[in-house]
Formats: sequence, C-alpha cells, structure tokens
Amino acid sequence: MFKTTLTLLLLLLIKMNTYGQKDITIGKTYTINSEILQEDRTIQIYLPKSYTDTNYSLQHYPVIYLLDGESNFNYLTAFVEKLSRNPYPSIPEMIIIGIVNTNRTRDLTPTTPNENSLSAEQKNKTKGETGGNSRFFEFIDKELMPFINEQYRTKGYNVLIGHSFGGITALNNLLNHTTMFQAYIVHDPSIWWDNQYILKTYKQAINKDFKHRKLFITQVDESLNKDINKPHYTGIKDFHRLMQNEQLHNLAYKYIEYQGEDHGSIPMKGNLDGLRYIFDGYKINLKDIKNNLTLVEDTYKSFSKKIHFEFLPSEAYLDFIINYYKQINNQEVVDYYEQYKRSLYN
Repeated sequence: MFKTTLTLLLLLLIKMNTYGQKDITIGKTYTINSEILQEDRTIQIYLPKSYTDTNYSLQHYPVIYLLDGESNFNYLTAFVEKLSRNPYPSIPEMIIIGIVNTNRTRDLTPTTPNENSLSAEQKNKTKGETGGNSRFFEFIDKELMPFINEQYRTKGYNVLIGHSFGGITALNNLLNHTTMFQAYIVHDPSIWWDNQYILKTYKQAINKDFKHRKLFITQVDESLNKDINKPHYTGIKDFHRLMQNEQLHNLAYKYIEYQGEDHGSIPMKGNLDGLRYIFDGYKINLKDIKNNLTLVEDTYKSFSKKIHFEFLPSEAYLDFIINYYKQINNQEVVDYYEQYKRSLYN
C-alpha cells in the first residue's frame, strides 16, 4: 500500500512539472563599466511585451530613466504595463531603465555644502562624498544613453524620475541640461539642500527657455511639516510658489500635495499621477470611434502637438480596434482602420 501511494505521489509530481512551468520575469540587469565614474554600474532594463512580437513592424519606444532603481523598478514596471495596456491605454508602452545606486549622496546632490550651514540632522544625511551631479549627468549623457539607444529601439522621448535627493538631481538636470529629457517626475525633492541651492538657481533663471518640457512635482501633506521635517516641507513649498508666480517660459508644470502619504510612500501614487499628467490627452475611448472615424488620427495629432513630439498609434493598437469592430459587425470602421494602418506601416 505504501509503495502504491508513493508511486502515485511521484507520478503526480511529474505530471505537475509537465504542466509548463514558466518564470515570470519583468526585466534584466546589466553591468556597465563607466570610465567617467570610474566604477561598474548596475542597470535594470524592462522591455514592453510587444518589443519581441514578430507579428508587427519594429516599434520604437519612449524611455523612462529611473533614479534609485533598486527601490522603484519592480513596481514601476507593473504601473507602466497596466497603464499602457489595450483597450484603453493612457500612456504609450515604454522601456524602463533603472539606475542602481553605488554612492547615492555623491551622485544625487548638486553641490558640496558648507557644513556650518547644516543642522545636525542634515549633516547626518550628507556623510561621505557630495556634489557629484555633474559627473553623474555626464555618465548618463555620454555612456548610459548611447548604450541604451544602440542596444534598443528607442524613440527619443525620455522621462526622468527622481525622489528626494533624486528629486533635486532631476530639477538640476532640467535647469542645466534641458535637452537630455523631455519630461520630469519629481517626488518630495530635498530643496533644503545647501541652503536651498536649487531654489536659488531657479530664481536666477526666470527668463530661461525650457523648450516645452513638462514637470510634475509631489509633496507630502501639511501634517508632516514639523520638527526636523520643517526645512524639507517648507523648501518644496517655496519652490512651488516660485513656479506658480514666475510661470517659467515653455515649461508645463503641475504640483500635488498628497494627504496621507509620507516621504517613503509618495513615489508610488506620484508615479501613477505623473505618468498620467505627462501623457494627458493620449487616452481614447475605443467605443467613440464609431461616431468619429478619424478620432484616433486626430487624437494623436493633437497630443503630438501638445507634447511637442510626434507619437503615432502602434500597429497592435490599430489591430485591436479593427478586431473589436469586426466583432460588432461595423465594416465601415474596419475598412477605414485597415487603410489607416496600411498608410502608417506598409
């Protein structure tokens, strides 16, 4: 009896293994040797599911460059995949590049502050090397981006996401390296750094042309404006007031203060809203096409004009529309979108 039971269990295990075990993967890690930073850097790379779909023409994708990749890469890939999914994508499919830290304070600060100007808490946050933004930007511009653009089908539309020290890094990049990225998502940035260095530099640049960039900033709510967090909170408020009052040239700007989120949790909600803000106007109601045959073409033209960068509907999205209207027997829409698809991809 025991032998029979054991045999059945073994057969069951074999059968379970036969039913196609398949790993769930969200990306890969690579090591880049940086001559600029004189060290190896780990890069996380997420590719959309359609990237390897051989049923369609080769598509090119916008790219998100994500600071503090080790903290944010996993959940952000899920957000992007969900938001870009048919039938109602609110953002395009995107490649995500997570930049993993080696010396965070060095890379993600714009200056080396005078220690006499820092509180005890701030001194604790500035231990080690500081002020490495310039070399870090050089690494991204001359080593990382060329590697990504050479290895992958990138579109040329790039988004930078940064939190805390990464937030002031993103703001520094927007001000002084404006053409590197087209949009910025910034969470609870450390404006307090070095006597509000970032705020001061923006005040000196009120006549700057920001070349149609988009900036989305988040902040924790008023309940956290106390004790050691006061300089952090008030610094962001001061920056927000500057942005509101000056209306900097060719810079689209949105700010949200989140109730119930703290400094650690704010990037999750902020990344959802930030991506929606950057790609506002991208989403289309599939069911409205039957009343307006040119809805998709008109929407993409309007969105491209608004964002100052050309976006086109993917071949897979057009096929989704065609198949949907085939199912409900609307031949007029099917004929129109088959012709539209051929005009773009044949």
